[in-house]
Amino acid sequence: MSVIRRTIVSVEIYEEIKKALFNGDWPPGSRIDRKALAESFGISQTPINDALNRLTGEGLVESRQRDGFFVPDYNDEELADLFTARAGFESIAARLCAEEAPEAERKAFLRLFGRFGETVEPGMEGAYLAADKEFHSSIIRLAGSSRLVEVESSFGLSSRSYEHGLVRSPSDTLPEHRAIVDAIVRGDGRAAQLGMADHLLRTRYFLLKGKA
Repeated sequence: MSVIRRTIVSVEIYEEIKKALFNGDWPPGSRIDRKALAESFGISQTPINDALNRLTGEGLVESRQRDGFFVPDYNDEELADLFTARAGFESIAARLCAEEAPEAERKAFLRLFGRFGETVEPGMEGAYLAADKEFHSSIIRLAGSSRLVEVESSFGLSSRSYEHGLVRSPSDTLPEHRAIVDAIVRGDGRAAQLGMADHLLRTRYFLLKGKA
């Protein structure tokens, strides 16, 4: 029974650490304090190590010999690759959301960017970042596909791409977000799909070439 209990604890800790990684609880490149984690959970370091080794195998944590475990700090090319993957599965999610989500749920997207007017005023960048995250996570949730939700919950493609905050200026992305929202609200799946793919690939190109 002790082996089973250890496995259960390791899985629980794995999920908690992964959630913290995806939520950005630790700065990119920071060392994960295993002793502090063990103390906060009230357990030994063994399940902490089990969880971190599993996350390392999944590419979500970096292991450095003798130095411990670290939160990845993605360079521009690595971030661009996340946006490549996102463009594929989030564009499909946007289409499904536009075509199959309930009308009330689709119209709820209108409130996300309505508060910003024509531009995002200075001091509103944090609110815009929160709206950006909610927009993309809601589209995945409302697509009606458990597999799409599973991809994000397992790999955090969207969550991890926010590790340095906004990549492009709100003045560039606000019109793109609104165009996608408009397509979703009117139920135009093809326009929503193309708009989302273009939106995310523009960020990819910006990261790789320094321009959208």
